[in-house]
Amino acid sequence: MVVDKGGDGGSPPFRDQLAEAMRGMKEEARLSYGKLAEKTHYSRSSWERFLNGKQLPTTVAVEEFAAATGADADVLLALLAKATAYEELRAARQQQAAAPHPAPEPAAAPTPTPGQAPVPATTTGPANVPATAHAPQAPSAAPARRPRLREWKGHARTAALVVAGALVGSIVTVVIGGGPGGGAAADSSRAGARPSASAAGAQASSPRPPACSADTCLRREPQAMDCHWDGTTVRETWLRGLKIQLRYSAACRAVWGRIENGTVGDSVTIKDKGGREESATIRVDNDTYTRMLAVSADAPPDSVIICGQIPRYQESECSPLGAVLP
Repeated sequence: MVVDKGGDGGSPPFRDQLAEAMRGMKEEARLSYGKLAEKTHYSRSSWERFLNGKQLPTTVAVEEFAAATGADADVLLALLAKATAYEELRAARQQQAAAPHPAPEPAAAPTPTPGQAPVPATTTGPANVPATAHAPQAPSAAPARRPRLREWKGHARTAALVVAGALVGSIVTVVIGGGPGGGAAADSSRAGARPSASAAGAQASSPRPPACSADTCLRREPQAMDCHWDGTTVRETWLRGLKIQLRYSAACRAVWGRIENGTVGDSVTIKDKGGREESATIRVDNDTYTRMLAVSADAPPDSVIICGQIPRYQESECSPLGAVLP
């Protein structure tokens, strides 16, 4: 069982251990936050948050940090796994403690049985009154109870007949009228009504939630991760009829390059401000696209360079205009 030594308001212990270990490795490598930003895909402010324990780094960030400092990535990834599991458990417990607890329901009062005879009250009278004086009252109690019992049973039978009749009527309506909606729905079904082609196409192309976001989309295919559903073109240029596009998904927070109207051998390359790049070459048909690069507030989509190349003419075109070919 994990114990939070820092309390509810304290800093999580495993996150502190990870941050302390990373700070020590940074000092051993004699790297500043600025140098870390130059060697990785993350900004100086991101590294300050990671190494000060204000935010857990991602798996990609830890791997890049280990590559930049020459540290053992497995040790850092093990600490990251412990910190992530601890914080998920802590959040679940806090959510459970904050959930309202329903008040216990009061006990239900006992329901009297229909037709139950009331308990006769004990009366006192003169000692000289013969016992047979009460005999005429005994038969009068039985007729008073039996009508109430018969009346309750009669109501039950009536209610059962009403429910059965309603159920039979509903079944007949569904069979004859084709279900709720009456004859119009039946006529429509008999006439062979079908959904329009546009409605079917809208259902077929309905967006699905993406399978990755930001760093977890790095070097993954946009279609495999369902990032293409909300893809938009943020930059476009042309080269001898070759359409060169930089595509962006806000849901996935990632970009990829795409070329169209090309021939086999034409290629597209994208490169971010951190030096990462992805390329793709047309192998068949006339178009292709690259894998994705992550974007962030520090590295927005407009900071990514995209270039298209036509090797047979030894020509290339980049956007923004004048950018150097990656």
